[in-house]
Amino acid sequence: MAWLQTLAQTYDACLAQVGVEMDGQAVLLPISHSTFNAQIEVTIDGEGNFQDSRKLEKGKDAVTVIPVTEDSAARSSGIAPHPLCDKLCYIAGDYSVYAGDDKAKYFEAYMEQLKDWAESDEAHPSVPAVYRYLKKGTLIHDLVTDKVLELDDSGRLTDHTKIQGQGQTGANVRFIVHGDSKPWEVWKNQELYKKYSEYYQQKTGGKKLCYASGKVEACSDKHPSKIRNSADKAKLISGNDESGFTYRGRFTSKEQAVSVGYDASQKAHNALRWLIQKQGYTRDESAIVCWMANRDFPVPDAMKDSINAYNDMDDFIFDFDDMDTYEASGAGKYDTGKYFAEQFNHAVNGYMGKINFDDKVAIIALDAATTGRLSVVYYDEMGGKQYMDAILNWQQHCKWRRTVRVEKSEGGKRRITCECTPSPRDMALAAFGVQRSEWLEADSKLIRATVKRLLPCITRKGVRIPQDIIRAAAQRASMPQTMSDFVWYNDVLCVVCAMIRYNGKEGNTTMDDFLNENTDDRSVLFGRLLAVYDFMEQRAMLEFDEEGKVQERRMTNAKRYWNAYSSRPAKTFKTIKQNLIAYERRLNNYQRMKFEEWTGEIMAHLAGNGFDNTALSENYLPGYYLQMEYMKKAVKKKNDEQSESRVDAP
Repeated sequence: MAWLQTLAQTYDACLAQVGVEMDGQAVLLPISHSTFNAQIEVTIDGEGNFQDSRKLEKGKDAVTVIPVTEDSAARSSGIAPHPLCDKLCYIAGDYSVYAGDDKAKYFEAYMEQLKDWAESDEAHPSVPAVYRYLKKGTLIHDLVTDKVLELDDSGRLTDHTKIQGQGQTGANVRFIVHGDSKPWEVWKNQELYKKYSEYYQQKTGGKKLCYASGKVEACSDKHPSKIRNSADKAKLISGNDESGFTYRGRFTSKEQAVSVGYDASQKAHNALRWLIQKQGYTRDESAIVCWMANRDFPVPDAMKDSINAYNDMDDFIFDFDDMDTYEASGAGKYDTGKYFAEQFNHAVNGYMGKINFDDKVAIIALDAATTGRLSVVYYDEMGGKQYMDAILNWQQHCKWRRTVRVEKSEGGKRRITCECTPSPRDMALAAFGVQRSEWLEADSKLIRATVKRLLPCITRKGVRIPQDIIRAAAQRASMPQTMSDFVWYNDVLCVVCAMIRYNGKEGNTTMDDFLNENTDDRSVLFGRLLAVYDFMEQRAMLEFDEEGKVQERRMTNAKRYWNAYSSRPAKTFKTIKQNLIAYERRLNNYQRMKFEEWTGEIMAHLAGNGFDNTALSENYLPGYYLQMEYMKKAVKKKNDEQSESRVDAP
């Protein structure tokens, strides 16, 4: 019950935002309120006379905050009307006439409930107006006359005509009431929210012990759904299966299993729904959200790579566009990594200064247990500084140079190449993904399970990445022929290198530290040797078309034999070397000299460290990457120097 209590506390800490729309963000719902997608909007005056109506387009404008009861919020069948805005079958007195389906009991139940609210002391002026209008029983007639609804040739309401893909008979309706001074949009009216909450609080049942708050208060056995999105019917707390032995055998009634106060349940579920929609990760049927529990203050998103983890945080000031100026100045000619790291660390330090000593951070992960049930698969809470210490440790030591997409200041996205930590989903795809189109894809259940296993590595300092995930990613990286060059290099090789580095020696601050501490590791040395022969063949095959663009090249021998090389390195190396004899003639003197120098250096270390066919560990992958990047920079620098000398020549 800790997560329920923390979410309820979060709701109390954000009371100023209840019912308030801000910049198109999700609304923190008032108690006893929910949402639905409205298809029709009806405008009436304060006396209950019809004025206008319109169809609503699908999108954010259709999302409507509505008052609900315990029964109506949890309804799936039977008669359980919402108190104000609802489906046509509940609010239209002439529904049976036009639809041919007898729903008189639905309308009667709705009107009886609405009348009770309209005549109470907590009735907003718009409520009696809606009651007076609907009492006339002409809603569908008015909508047909206004050409919002259509009838078939027999004068019946037809579902062949759709509104937002929804048949007409199942359309949801909301109201605008023109008062004395201004129109009331009932789904946005703060005063109406407050009055209904006060009205419904008087309708709650007997008091019991609430397991979440520890107080004796009015409890509920029907809890909200729509947690991950407005169409989500799955619930976190449910005990309505009295014949399926959900709780029998352990308890005689569901109240003995769990008892949650109505107020605590509403606050917790509304806060969770709001947090997920505002800043949560929702993919692969799972939902994960991290938040500051004691105040509305943004926290880094643990589900994103370290570059995008701080998006939309006003307290984190970093402009990626500054990198363009830096590169144009010539200072970042060969590497913008140092500049980026300095700017990023400066922004992090500025953000850290705004975290208070008593701040509390919580993270929760939800998964679909069944079609109608959600389960909490991970929950943790910690101090704000403890969380930042853990996530910065993760971002500092699980990073590798790769290309990521970031938001541009003027809108849209751009790609930058820098050292960053891959997201947990990137890691799961690197381990189990298959390239079927432009990107990697994998089974959603496998992705969810892998991401869940990675969460403690992020939030608990010192927890290593499970070795089986790294091995699976290393196996994928050992099959470059199954993917495009960019996906293999950027989304698999770079990601697995980041994971290997994180599980290595603590205190590494640069990628080169990996080579420095593994100078004589045979797997690293074999990886470096593979990079030399791969790069040599790439340079030998380098050709340009008439426009100066690099022509498409065939796959190198190193990549063709890659998987065999990782299993039998010494034998496969001889095969690769034999196949490249003809390519050496295409290299210029400088290239031939450098390749011999690099090969000789590596072989000198490898000669006494196991030049045999023992299978390589995953450490050969960072060895390959770092050697390849080193050679690319060396060749680029040489080419730039030659270009400058030609320009300066008289």
